[in-house]
Amino acid sequence: MSAVQSPEDLSIEDARDRWLSKNTDKTDRTVTSYRTRTQKFVDWCEENDIETVGDLTPFLVDEFDLYVRQQENAPSTVRGVLQTNRQLLDYIVQLGAGDESLPDALDVPVLNRQESMSDKRLAQEDALTLLEHYRNDRATFGTPEHAFLELAWWTGARLGAIRGLDMEDFEPEENRIHFRHRPATDTPLKNKTEGERYVGLSDHVVEALTAYIERERYQKRDEHGRRGLFSARQGRPSFTTLRAWSYLGTQPCVHGPCPHDRDPATCSYRERNESSRCPSSRSPHHIRTGSITWQLNRGLSVDVVAARVDASPRVIREFYDAADSLEEFEERRSTATDALDGELLDRAEDTDETDDNDEQN
Repeated sequence: MSAVQSPEDLSIEDARDRWLSKNTDKTDRTVTSYRTRTQKFVDWCEENDIETVGDLTPFLVDEFDLYVRQQENAPSTVRGVLQTNRQLLDYIVQLGAGDESLPDALDVPVLNRQESMSDKRLAQEDALTLLEHYRNDRATFGTPEHAFLELAWWTGARLGAIRGLDMEDFEPEENRIHFRHRPATDTPLKNKTEGERYVGLSDHVVEALTAYIERERYQKRDEHGRRGLFSARQGRPSFTTLRAWSYLGTQPCVHGPCPHDRDPATCSYRERNESSRCPSSRSPHHIRTGSITWQLNRGLSVDVVAARVDASPRVIREFYDAADSLEEFEERRSTATDALDGELLDRAEDTDETDDNDEQN
């Protein structure tokens, strides 16, 4: 960073980099997200000849606010960009380098539940259809796409948590997986040690992972000497590789005709680098959101789901604990009715036994 005479002389980019260097308690991925969002502000300032933080005014910041809203369509994206840059402006004010009203010039929108949730998720019916195909198709059983989908759907784990798994974390005899925070070797968990947990696995997940390990997994170690559960030619797979498995593995043409009238044999979306462009493919985050909804639909409590997926009960209640369709409503009602009917039946049987005992006594 170049020397400056006063805080007001900091360039926009230098102020941004100085702020990012303060975020030592954040994961590398979070800092990367912050950098991407604030780069929009840095670039906009450069395009509008705003050279130093001393040049910023509430009016100019409001102009950036309008620019973001014109460029971005998704409400959640607008909120993320404005919220992060407001934190940057808060830091600039703390340095004494800008007007105290600068942060307030960014009007961070408050999103309703529907706007906060992603429009796309892997729907339960689609996930179960895909999994049924993989489990019964010899050619695709145990492939990276199958194993990743089985584990991601069953656990609802974040991509980083899945990437950080080692062979030793998979305990097939116990039907469980162990998510661990290992920042020193580049596989942190989002919530650090508080995110460490065991998650039980179904037999289907264990069988898919076992087949993947035996047939598909590269016998490679990563740069830290660790044996990743998922492995690629270079060792532990990159986030890009795992996303490609997700996109390729969730395309509907895996198990049936293409809903977009394309020929899978020649469709460019079947290529790794183009797979995300398929309108029906789903990212790891979409698998996670679909899984959380599915787990709630199956009758698991909010607290149990929160512990399984490493999220707070508040987040689960705010974004997932409501049926988004009549089908989901009916499924939850059926699950709840069965549970309640069963409890009432048990209580009735207990009462009958008590009455019988009273009569005998």
